Amino acid sequence: MKTNILNQTDVDNPFRVWSAACSSGEEPYSIGMLLSDKLKSGKWEIVASDISSRVLDKSKEGLYPIDKSSKIPDEYLKKYCLKGVKSKEGYFKISDSIRDNIQFKYINLNEPFPNLGKFSLVFLRNVMIYFDRETRIKLIDQIASILNSGGYLFIGHSETLLEITNKLVMVRPTIYSKK
Repeated sequence: MKTNILNQTDVDNPFRVWSAACSSGEEPYSIGMLLSDKLKSGKWEIVASDISSRVLDKSKEGLYPIDKSSKIPDEYLKKYCLKGVKSKEGYFKISDSIRDNIQFKYINLNEPFPNLGKFSLVFLRNVMIYFDRETRIKLIDQIASILNSGGYLFIGHSETLLEITNKLVMVRPTIYSKK
């Protein structure tokens, strides 16, 4: 019997997600919209990190060209996005209800992580392809240490954890769960 991780939340603690290497922020904002819509407890928070301070500053704004909205469901556009006017015409902005639950942080994945706490989900998509095997082993070991038991790690389609760790079990080719 499959369980829905969103139904396993503790009403006293927020459901925590880390979007590592978040780049321009679309991933954490999309996750935030989904959590806001689906999470039973209503409490969630996302840590969104990247190695580029310039990209993080842009991500914090949550301001995107309107053509980037085409993949956002209409329901979410209406509920979580604001259409730009005057000098912001042609853009849309992610609402404060989403942005207020996302912390953007500078994190170099090649260094020891700062104190981030524990997470139910970690997204590390299309990052490890740039690292050698030894670096991937160290990185995944650090991620496994901050992932809740039963939590999930999402990686890119061209990546694998084969011969990298035994702390995470493959659920599907890009999804791993902590034992």
